Amino acid sequence: MRVDQYMNWPVLTITPQTDFHRAFDFMHSRGIHHLPVVEGGRVVGIVAERDLLLAAANFGSAEVPVADILRGPPVCVSPDAQLKRAAMLLVINHIGSLPVLNRRKELVGIITETDIFKIAAGMLHAHRVPKKKAKKAASKAGRKPVKSEAKSKRKPAKKTAAKRN
Repeated sequence: MRVDQYMNWPVLTITPQTDFHRAFDFMHSRGIHHLPVVEGGRVVGIVAERDLLLAAANFGSAEVPVADILRGPPVCVSPDAQLKRAAMLLVINHIGSLPVLNRRKELVGIITETDIFKIAAGMLHAHRVPKKKAKKAASKAGRKPVKSEAKSKRKPAKKTAAKRN
């Protein structure tokens, strides 16, 4: 099982200059917990909801760009990496998500710890892409820039209603 079969795409992103309050509101309104920070087409970091909550505790209502709260370069994974490798990276680095970068270091997706849990629980299924189309889709994903504020193609797992007696 490969990362590109389960990653979320297109990816919502912010810039390093985005105020952390705005980033938090953006996350909250879209129901996400991780945002890659992109500058000049390259991922320069990733900010988690937890980082923004800590920033709020430290900075209050001050306007602080997310660049000031990022910690080091992001840990990333390639689209053709095995899911086991992605899971190991998440655990070893104590992080909740991995930006997915193609060979040109362009952001093509994101995979989160929640995605890994859903896969393990059988709640998330691979994107069905015929083998011939997989190469074409991968090359297209590598050429297209990721758009900020785009909606994710990943649909949430269906909830089943509890049976009544």
